[in-house]
Amino acid sequence: MAYQALYRKYRPNTFDDFIDQDSIKRVLINSIKNNKISHAYLFSGPRGIGKTSIAKIFAKAINCLHFEDDVCNKCDNCIEANNGTVDIIEIDAASNNGVDQIRDLKNKISIVPGSLKYKVYIIDEVHMLTNSAFNALLKTLEEPPSYVVFILATTEFYEVPETIVSRCQCFSFNRITIKSLVERLKYIAKKEKISITEDAILEIAHYSNGGLRDAIGMLDKLRSFTSDKITIDIFKDINGMISQEEINNFYISVFNNNIHEVLSVIDKINEQGYDFKNFIERVMLLVRDKIVDYYTNKDAINSTVDNNVEFISLLNDMLNRLKDAIEPMIIVQIYILKFMTKFDVNNEKNISQEIKLTEKKENESEISNKTVKKAQKKPQTVENVSKNEKLIVDEKIKNIRINNAMATADIKYKNELKEKWKNINKYFMDEKYGKVAQLLSDVVPMVVGSNYLIMTTSSQGIIDNLYHNLYDVESFISKIYRELSIVLLLDDEFDIIKNKYIEDKKNNVVYQIQEENGKLINEENSLINQAINIFGADIVDIE
Repeated sequence: MAYQALYRKYRPNTFDDFIDQDSIKRVLINSIKNNKISHAYLFSGPRGIGKTSIAKIFAKAINCLHFEDDVCNKCDNCIEANNGTVDIIEIDAASNNGVDQIRDLKNKISIVPGSLKYKVYIIDEVHMLTNSAFNALLKTLEEPPSYVVFILATTEFYEVPETIVSRCQCFSFNRITIKSLVERLKYIAKKEKISITEDAILEIAHYSNGGLRDAIGMLDKLRSFTSDKITIDIFKDINGMISQEEINNFYISVFNNNIHEVLSVIDKINEQGYDFKNFIERVMLLVRDKIVDYYTNKDAINSTVDNNVEFISLLNDMLNRLKDAIEPMIIVQIYILKFMTKFDVNNEKNISQEIKLTEKKENESEISNKTVKKAQKKPQTVENVSKNEKLIVDEKIKNIRINNAMATADIKYKNELKEKWKNINKYFMDEKYGKVAQLLSDVVPMVVGSNYLIMTTSSQGIIDNLYHNLYDVESFISKIYRELSIVLLLDDEFDIIKNKYIEDKKNNVVYQIQEENGKLINEENSLINQAINIFGADIVDIE
């Protein structure tokens, strides 16, 4: 028998096989049990999380002769669906996106099912259809024959025309949790008798970024690489990665002026064929986290923040040089040594002590008052007002901006801004916009309208800091793209708004532009900003 890839072998075949997305499964199961099957569905979400798989399961389920809470996989209809049937048609919109293909589909819809109860059309990557093809699909999608069900799947919900969205029941799929990915990988490893360590499975789960297909594909790749036990070192070797511990040690060595250790790490990367670009990017992420921690954590050690800002700028310059470098190792050596010769260890707190102190804080309830005071000793400005005080944001203005962004959202605007966003790191050392650019590097533009922008992040601290510097943020975005009024949301908060938007579109709710009056930030913070600009932070006292 020919070899079958693991992601195909373990593709879900029943609702019970499908991990996570419990609420979506329950709605679909109840619709079948209550005989309330819609004529059209739209599944949206990241790639590799099972949109097409659950579409196939649902197509089989509505035709199952003995359906209760799941497909039986024993009746004639289930067996036919599993073996391939002319009544369940899969269409790849990426390669069949023209109006002629949709017209051909319309002509065939009038043919009744051969043996099943329903004829099901699964159109994958539906956002790839041309405008003419979407227009040709509209009428058919609105009033198909009673025996036809459409299931549309897309990774780009906002690129699907509203006229299509309003004719479908919409379901938004989330990324699969790390816990669920780990459990599924352990199950497959056990079934396939694959010997693998716990930390390697966890690393695969993180690497796949919520996509089960990518996770299983990586497990398959590692199994082919070695017949021995799969370890985290093997995972990193095959992907050209260096361990996070070595990244941390490299960072410590740079700031401790340990030239021998730094050159040793660079030599190792070169000798083992690791990707220097990937290495530098991961060091940048580590430095970025330390800078963000300084601005968002009131107990953060601040002794090397200026050097970190300079270091991340140097790493960014290095990345640009590596693109055309014939000998990447030489470029990395020269840049790192150049930075280290400028760093005076006698004038700075030893970085290894700082890291140990930071790690110690996670396990102990308090640090000496003397150390904390030294770490927090910086001028009072609007950027570092007490983090215990929640930033006041006008909810009415915030909701108006969210509404207006959704009402005027255009994927064209989003793509334009995403292109500009790639150059944010060039401003890390900018005198005016440096700090704003560093914070925005951990923020994602999600919805861009004619005059409004919704951005998301997983950190409330970053949101607070950006709102404290709102005028600089909007000025910076105006500089790199155009003038926009912004709203900052947590990832979970945006998911709720996105799902409500999808539900509203399904119910034909039309979003109208609302007039905005006032400021997003409360007037008190606005006055503080003005006072500091006039008198200086050393004079204005912030209680």
